[in-house]
Amino acid sequence: MNDTDAYRAAVRLLAASDKTPAQLYARLSEKGFPDGEIKAALSQLTKEGYLNEDALAEKTVDKLYKGFYGRGYIIAYMAEKGFSAQALERAKEYMKDLDFDFSAKEYYKKLIQSGKTKAQATSALSRRGFEE
Repeated sequence: MNDTDAYRAAVRLLAASDKTPAQLYARLSEKGFPDGEIKAALSQLTKEGYLNEDALAEKTVDKLYKGFYGRGYIIAYMAEKGFSAQALERAKEYMKDLDFDFSAKEYYKKLIQSGKTKAQATSALSRRGFEE
């Protein structure tokens, strides 16, 4: 691989924080790199294992689940961050193994213990993407 400016810029962006291919593409495009150079850089980063959307999707699901967010919020968040349709489908499959009912109950208990009313706790669960 020719070590292009787009490739080096993408490496710097990934070193700062994980990004989806769509996020990297947008950032590199904003910086004025040509479309072909960006696509080549993303392809090379994927081949080298530095850009792995499936691993990032799983990591994102785990992080949000542990932060007491529900399925609805997680999928909306990931879509907003530019995860591909395939990554979103794999994330939905991965989430089938997570106990969101338990997570909602635990978060509800925390909210009640912190002094929230039942209505406030229920509203907070809804905002975090938990289903009734």
